[in-house]
Amino acid sequence: MSDEIENSKGLAVFGNRGVRPRPTNLVRRGLDHITNRSELTRGFQCLEMQEGVLVEALSVVIRREAVEDRFPGGWQGFLRQIPNRTLCCDRDLARVGFMNPADVGAYVSTLEAGGLVFQKDDQAVDFVVVDQFRGPTLPASWLKYGRIETGGMKINACWLAERVPAEIALPEGWKYEGSLSDTGIFVASDTMNDRMKFLRRENSLDVYLDQRTGKEVFVGRPAISGDREPALYTQLEALCHELMDIDAQMQPMLASKDLHGLESLFEQLNKELLPAVVGIVEGEGREMSFAHFTLGLALRVVHRRREAEEEFRRANELQPRVINTLRELVRCLGEQNKHEEALSFAHEAVEVAPLDAGAWGNLAMCLIQCGQREEALHAIDYAIRIDQQDPINRYIRDNFDNYFEKT
Repeated sequence: MSDEIENSKGLAVFGNRGVRPRPTNLVRRGLDHITNRSELTRGFQCLEMQEGVLVEALSVVIRREAVEDRFPGGWQGFLRQIPNRTLCCDRDLARVGFMNPADVGAYVSTLEAGGLVFQKDDQAVDFVVVDQFRGPTLPASWLKYGRIETGGMKINACWLAERVPAEIALPEGWKYEGSLSDTGIFVASDTMNDRMKFLRRENSLDVYLDQRTGKEVFVGRPAISGDREPALYTQLEALCHELMDIDAQMQPMLASKDLHGLESLFEQLNKELLPAVVGIVEGEGREMSFAHFTLGLALRVVHRRREAEEEFRRANELQPRVINTLRELVRCLGEQNKHEEALSFAHEAVEVAPLDAGAWGNLAMCLIQCGQREEALHAIDYAIRIDQQDPINRYIRDNFDNYFEKT
């Protein structure tokens, strides 16, 4: 989410701090064009001379023979399921790359749903996940992995075991300069929280700040087709970010009474996003907490607060003590003047996330609405000690006495 969403409570009282992305492995985004084509061949051509596929970040390497034998629709059916632009292939293998382990898991579930076998007896069968720097994550007797120098470039690649690596297949539009093969930048998940700060979402990219280098890191996040839970999660995550973007756009429009702009956003919400989420909740996502959370968010954005409350409560039942769900329950109940009910969830939120300044600010507002001055003062002062720059908590503290004059 953007800083605007991250730091905004939306209304004067209660707020939504949005969906925080999970800690993940991060890589830098590659650029757009191939260099040195005499040495490296474009991926989609799959020429007979190609022996080996590029490996960057987290790659899923698939045996083409298995695809052609068992995947619905064969090779063309497989191509229709590719979720991003990282495909490259030789005559034996296909490779699809990802920047996020959750997206790898989602794509694996799609391949398995198509009849391919991931592993048997701890051995990779039809496909394997390959880490750029560590190689295959499972033993795969049919695959070789190594580092190759060609045309002044050093790249990691995989090839079928009985072959000899020759011209390496690359994704169409790939360029060495600035790619992960060139920079070698990969941030492990165990150091992410210390090193990476989430900044915003740009279309299908999560943008982080690398606090060691001061540079932005772009993480591609595709929505992966399929109806298994890992794939549905990626679809819901994309919908959730769209909803938050629209919610942020609506705030200035509401303030300026821009009816034309609001009408356009409500049409998108009601005709596109809301039906998409409902379809997941009424289908295979009926028992997914995140599905009900996303539906609650969609309903809240279109101001159907009572229905939104029901979905947030269902999300909380399926997966209790999730800070994003608790934040939304506090906001949704507060906007319906159910302050005593909101207060219980606000208390739970600070138990779950004791260093979350926004959660403490929301608790302070709940306490103000319930007339508990001393407890409210403690909560807002503590929120400001956690984050002195939070503008909404500063506003609450600066106007603290005024709130009690109104209650």
